[in-house]
Amino acid sequence: MVCAPMHVKLSPARIWAANAITAILDHGHSMDDFLAGSNGFTAMSQRDRALARAIAGTVLRRLGQVDIILALYLAKPLPPKTGLMRAILRCATAEILFLRSPAFAIVSEAVSMAASKGKTRAFRHLANAVLRKVAAEGPERLKEIPATVNIPDWLCQSWQEAYGEAAIEEAAKVLIEDQPTDLTVFRELADWTEKLSGTPIGEQSLRISPSDRQAGDITKWTGFEGGAWQVQDVAAALPALILKPRAEEYIIDLCAAPGGKTAQLAASGARVTAVERSQSRLTRLDQNMKRLGLNVQSVCADALQWKPETLADAVLVDAPCTATGIFRRHPDVLALKTPEQVNDMAERQFSILKAAASMLRPGGRLIYCVCSAQVEEGEEIARRALEELPLGPLAIETGPLSYVETFIKENYLRIPPGAWDDKGGLDAFYIAAFTRQ
Repeated sequence: MVCAPMHVKLSPARIWAANAITAILDHGHSMDDFLAGSNGFTAMSQRDRALARAIAGTVLRRLGQVDIILALYLAKPLPPKTGLMRAILRCATAEILFLRSPAFAIVSEAVSMAASKGKTRAFRHLANAVLRKVAAEGPERLKEIPATVNIPDWLCQSWQEAYGEAAIEEAAKVLIEDQPTDLTVFRELADWTEKLSGTPIGEQSLRISPSDRQAGDITKWTGFEGGAWQVQDVAAALPALILKPRAEEYIIDLCAAPGGKTAQLAASGARVTAVERSQSRLTRLDQNMKRLGLNVQSVCADALQWKPETLADAVLVDAPCTATGIFRRHPDVLALKTPEQVNDMAERQFSILKAAASMLRPGGRLIYCVCSAQVEEGEEIARRALEELPLGPLAIETGPLSYVETFIKENYLRIPPGAWDDKGGLDAFYIAAFTRQ
């Protein structure tokens, strides 16, 4: 951690942001993991928390552009063991170029931050020189650097092959935009549309634009404690809608935490068993169900090992995945995921889908979904399922899903990266519907 001398007052927000970027980009931690282990974040004022998230988030969303700008003014790359110094420079550059804070204050504080730590003290003069150049010339040089450089090369290649060149441009556009807040509303959608100044989408979703969003912690918003709604991307709400849960039928939700889809299933009146192998994540699911006033049987078990007492009418598999599809809300995935992880995930995904098929009664329905933009985790898994498992395709009814009809083809729905780039974006998702033969 950055330790400031007593006579230097450093911004806790900028200290936190630099530490977060070091943890994510140099040590492979996710933003969620860093937040969970960061007592300093909750100790900050609301204003500092907002600035800290803005700085770290901007670095992650603009990493390609930030690094290109820095490389213009660094005579040579920083040594490998100076991750914190690199983070300080990245954070300051992002703040100068994209957050429009006073450049002189950012440069001064970055130099002081470098001087406050033994491993970075030797680079304080370099920080001063480089960041002054960034402040003076960076905005003009930035015009020459397209936003597409913020997406890693391997993902650009993968997405271009799967979806075409336009998808890269659209993904780059939504990546750098302020994201709307999406809610799934369980009752009185019209009333909550008015109360929260949102735009209804379909039968359950409500989208609130950044300009209409209430300030402060979302758990303090009207309706949260009463369980009227939950935070859930429009795309993430689709698997349960496609499954069309019915009252009193028995549904198994595999890999269920944190429980967004579980809640949708239970709210229909179905008898739901939620299976999750992580006890901490299952505890979070139970807490969410309690807040929402929903009754769910939760089981801590590996989906590959657990067996139901009776076969289910329907199974929903929200398989673990690389999560490359949620990059617009969680830009750290762009830096953390690798092609090797895609292949590793695909093997486990198929194994879970195979186990899910064995839990289903003949004629029952199965939904397989991943928040991944990679075809290896979506289309290829579904193809194998039809070839190797006792499953047949189940056509997706487009009527209630007219707002995403363009993404539906027969028994699957594929939302590409960058979808709805003119309407606030959608997470990239793959959803396939099957029936047990």
